[in-house]
Amino acid sequence: MNFSIDGHLKQAPVRVAWVWFEGATALSEGQGVCYNYDYGTDSVADGRRGTRVELPSTTNARYFAGVAARDYSAVSTGQMIEIYLPGSICNVLAKANCDFDAGLITCEAGGTYAGYFRYAGFEGEGSAVPLQDVDRSGTAGKVLAKLQEGLPSGLVENVTVVDDDAITPMVGGVTYLTGADITTGHCTAALADAVYEGLRKKFYVLTEIGTNDLVVTPDTAGIQLDGSSALASFSLDSADEEITLESCSGIWVTRGLTGATEA
Repeated sequence: MNFSIDGHLKQAPVRVAWVWFEGATALSEGQGVCYNYDYGTDSVADGRRGTRVELPSTTNARYFAGVAARDYSAVSTGQMIEIYLPGSICNVLAKANCDFDAGLITCEAGGTYAGYFRYAGFEGEGSAVPLQDVDRSGTAGKVLAKLQEGLPSGLVENVTVVDDDAITPMVGGVTYLTGADITTGHCTAALADAVYEGLRKKFYVLTEIGTNDLVVTPDTAGIQLDGSSALASFSLDSADEEITLESCSGIWVTRGLTGATEA
């Protein structure tokens, strides 16, 4: 079914919705937003959890709503905006070198680039397939893309490691790690138990972590890649090291790794 407005032959097929953006900031065309899934009182059924949106964060990343259909100026009290929903072919706000129909770009949660499509995450809602050859890695800009449907991708985040201190990775999605020379002690992280079966989680090191490592400890011991050993923790330090986990029966199970060390 084609949800686009009948018009010019070059009009891409889109699915649209009008939602209330709670933020006070400006939005750029193609910038992603997420539903405010915890709006109101937890014990009260409130349909506005599906009509109110906010910038992507590490807490709402599993509730990707869509992308802004056009530029919106800042309004201190929030505003009604039109968004393109998953399944649409539309512009996304990218800060990446995009190749036509090659790879994914995924909406980022939190930080300076909240709502931008900058790194590759998991397939599903919140990720997009570029349908244009264009390099936006230097200056962010619009890229025509197909917004994926399906399970939540969980979005992506970029976290800088800290020396002898802890970071808090989001549950699900991909955590990209910007390394540093941490000379005093390991950077640590507690990985919370998954909130539902089949949730995917990945850690990926962008730049080397010097001297010490990132050491991640699941709240509940999981299962290593060998399928039988307990996963009490895992560590990463070199560029391009990664580990992919999936929730199974309430614990994290390693599904693949490159360079990461399980313990």
